[in-house]
Amino acid sequence: MPLQKSISPWKSPPQLRQFLPEEFMKTLEKTGPQLTSRIKGDWIGLYRHFLKSPNFDGWFKTRRKEMTQKLEALHLEALCNEDLLLWIQKHTEVETVDLVLKLKNKLLQADRERLPVKADTMEKLRTHIDAIILALPEDLQGILLKTGMT
Repeated sequence: MPLQKSISPWKSPPQLRQFLPEEFMKTLEKTGPQLTSRIKGDWIGLYRHFLKSPNFDGWFKTRRKEMTQKLEALHLEALCNEDLLLWIQKHTEVETVDLVLKLKNKLLQADRERLPVKADTMEKLRTHIDAIILALPEDLQGILLKTGMT
């Protein structure tokens, strides 16, 4: 999982690295459960067996989806914490319209994928979108207000 500080509101959320079982197995000796668990046993053998089992694929896909959704949610929070009205003052109308459309898509994605986003974050993002639209000329306001939810 990438660090939260690596999430920038102005870039796409970071991608998860590819999982390499061999690399994971190499880390177990120094960071494995034997360091914190009172249970003794063949932890490396247990993990090796799990990685080859049919259960691993489903478990891994679920965890990867959860982490991807968490990154998207953190990206939304980063966007909400930005002063977007200040940003639009430094950018063209075309860039501002593009931002509004991207933010609307982010809201739709959050609803559709049921991202783990706080309700107040979603509301804050809607408020940002409305404020940005109101800062644009009237003709653009009309078009953007017709393009779906805000």
